[in-house]
Amino acid sequence: MTNKFELSIISAESKVFEGKVENILVPGMVGDFLVLSNHAPCISSIRPGFLEFSEGTSDKQRYFVSGGIIEIINNVVSVLVDSAVAGDKIAKEDITNLISEVNDRLSAEDTINKDDLGLRKNDLEEALKQA
Repeated sequence: MTNKFELSIISAESKVFEGKVENILVPGMVGDFLVLSNHAPCISSIRPGFLEFSEGTSDKQRYFVSGGIIEIINNVVSVLVDSAVAGDKIAKEDITNLISEVNDRLSAEDTINKDDLGLRKNDLEEALKQA
């Protein structure tokens, strides 16, 4: 028998998923990390990318997330994201459009957070390779 834990994925628009899972692969800010049962408590930022989890079947569920935070406490994992789209519903064009929006903001003369936007662009380009 495998150890499962609670996962909630909540976007600005709705609750995307709630249920028991065996593992979660998270696109963390300094690299992907795996969450298993009895993970140490933590809070981390999430970069744009694909969040994957398994409910115990061989099939993994996959969501493109635009960034957010994850909290892990006592086998309860909460993922709060700006937006989440099921992996089979995200098109490469959607990610390409997000990259174009970042490029537009980077080229604006009054943009003050160009370093942050540059990192976001890199994250989106990496997600595009995985789409």
